[in-house]
Amino acid sequence: MRLRYRRLLVSLLQAVAHTVCAMAAREPPVMTIYSHHAHRGKVQILATFRGRSGLASSTVTSVESVALAEPIVDALNRVSASATTPVSTWDTRFGPADDYPRDHLDVLSNPKERSQLLDCAHSLWYVLAMWQLHDALADLDQELTTVPPPVRTAVEAELATEAKWLRVALAEEEGADVSEEPGQRLWERDEPFVYTEDLGLKERDREYLDQHDDYDTDADRQVAADDLRMMLDAYTRCSPDAFVSISLEGLDFFIDPFDDDSGNHDFYLEVGPKMSVNPLGLPGWGISIGRWEVDEVDDDGEAIGATGSTFLDASFSDRPRTADLTALLEASHSQIASWATAAIGDTLDGTTLVVTARMR
Repeated sequence: MRLRYRRLLVSLLQAVAHTVCAMAAREPPVMTIYSHHAHRGKVQILATFRGRSGLASSTVTSVESVALAEPIVDALNRVSASATTPVSTWDTRFGPADDYPRDHLDVLSNPKERSQLLDCAHSLWYVLAMWQLHDALADLDQELTTVPPPVRTAVEAELATEAKWLRVALAEEEGADVSEEPGQRLWERDEPFVYTEDLGLKERDREYLDQHDDYDTDADRQVAADDLRMMLDAYTRCSPDAFVSISLEGLDFFIDPFDDDSGNHDFYLEVGPKMSVNPLGLPGWGISIGRWEVDEVDDDGEAIGATGSTFLDASFSDRPRTADLTALLEASHSQIASWATAAIGDTLDGTTLVVTARMR
């Protein structure tokens, strides 16, 4: 299960854009929404935006089929969302509102600098946005390997155009005298109208991450940023069949697998970078194992409600690797059940985790 903007209803994007622009009372700021459209035997990829004269669309490029167009449109919409949302949002973590960084706009038209998206440590939410931007650009690159060179050139030109007009809009907001040009794309601050899924760029997700974003030193902040990126990487690498969810509120994973034979899921596992305490009293990577206890049944005696309680904690002696986390996210019910019998001081089989506490 990838942390991505999937199953986008690209065929409805233009209709959505028209609806948005009709909301005269409170127009959400919109930069660009991408869609595809069959035209004369080919499939056009369109960029829809609000210009000086109202809603406008321009053709980015054309490809041979919907199968080629859809993943390109999906990636372009994710790029637009990840790039636009941070510069449209106020950073209110430490009092008066401030701006989030804008350096990532330069990366849109400079592929050689994309690695810097995975080095930032401004804030955990910005780290998440930049990870998603890097992920979207990587997917876009992959999709463009299957199309003719002119299509790739056109899409790269579109990324540069998007970055250009967003910079112009930001400069205009700050009072710069910006002359009107054909094709100008308008933007307003507040919440940009972009496609987002449940995890990532919404205000709720930013608020969750802001709760964790208080560190004594820049070095601590960098470690937290690296931890979040590793969580995201591990989440994208695990099997689509893994029974795992990621929580920005708790900054942890929740793994609740079924037993392949019985269908039970008595045990569950939580994993996160703040679930243990090292000898210096600082948070570190750890896990908790819990068990579901049925507290409600239906008329046929079938369980319809259960309460979970943790009873075992274990810590990594050193910071885990991405592969270590991915293995935990794919842990089976039987593996977790076997770990649940370990005593304090034991190393959990197949891991470097050491049991630090048992509550029962």
